[in-house]
Amino acid sequence: MTLVAAFRCQNGGLLLCADREESDGYNRREVDKIYRINMLPCQVFITGSGQSGIFTKVCSDIHGSLIKAFSDGVDVLNEHRDLIETSLRHIHEQYPNNLGTGLDLIIVFAPLAQGNVPILYRTELAMIIPESYYCAYGSGKPISDYFSDRLYEYGRLDKDSMKVLAAFILREAEESSAGVGLGADMMFIHEGDKSIHILSKGVVKEIQECVPSLKESLWSHWKDHVKLPERLVG
Repeated sequence: MTLVAAFRCQNGGLLLCADREESDGYNRREVDKIYRINMLPCQVFITGSGQSGIFTKVCSDIHGSLIKAFSDGVDVLNEHRDLIETSLRHIHEQYPNNLGTGLDLIIVFAPLAQGNVPILYRTELAMIIPESYYCAYGSGKPISDYFSDRLYEYGRLDKDSMKVLAAFILREAEESSAGVGLGADMMFIHEGDKSIHILSKGVVKEIQECVPSLKESLWSHWKDHVKLPERLVG
């Protein structure tokens, strides 16, 4: 019960987003849903939808596997996919009754070498599948997919436009999807350079307050632009 989403940005970086609500069916609490791994040759970011205990365990396993491989001299840049999938298979073998239909994760593998853009993956059971431009998971996915299909255009939206689009989608999902809420975080990963630009819950909220509601946007536009034929008026 959540919304996590990733969008490819104008300069090849990624915008990674996650709401902050965790619920056990009785209580709601605010948590960070973006897990970050820093290594010398790369950075890795993991977020997802599902049971928090399993999510914590899989992040820890992937983290340990990558760090050990790097310490052992493995070429992590070329072997990261096999290392991550091995960790996912172990989780599926250890906790088959806790996974339901699987781990719904978004994984960003971001090499630090110049000339390389972050790689976006989504999970499908124990596999990680590359995605070029966009993916989302959680109860807010239908809302995110709907608006992204109509409003998100890779290469045509600058960084500020991406902030507005993602903040709008997160707000609409929070208002209409169960389990999405308590604010959201957004993170630009290597968009234009090798830095990480974090937009905290308060900043995202401030952007959302600048964006008219869906109802206001539609009605104000229709009022000025929709002209019914004379025979249909009245």
